Amino acid sequence: PLHLGVTEAGEGEDGRMKSAIGIGTLLADGVGDTIRVSLTEDPEFEYEPCNRLAEMAEGRLAINPEAGERQANTKSYVDTRDI
Repeated sequence: PLHLGVTEAGEGEDGRMKSAIGIGTLLADGVGDTIRVSLTEDPEFEYEPCNRLAEMAEGRLAINPEAGERQANTKSYVDTRDI
């Protein structure tokens, strides 16, 4: 599996934007199997942006056949979020 993440992206909106841009552009192309958002805040603030990126990636794979094909060729997606 290919893991995507931006380590210590910052805090607040700045950190969320860096994560969204860094991880989101790759997910939009169907690249990546797992993601991790790492903010310079308490860990509980990482869940929401990470879950939102996963939801956006699922939607993008549904409407982008090329991205969906790349993802299907690497490994099937299994949602392991427990929050």
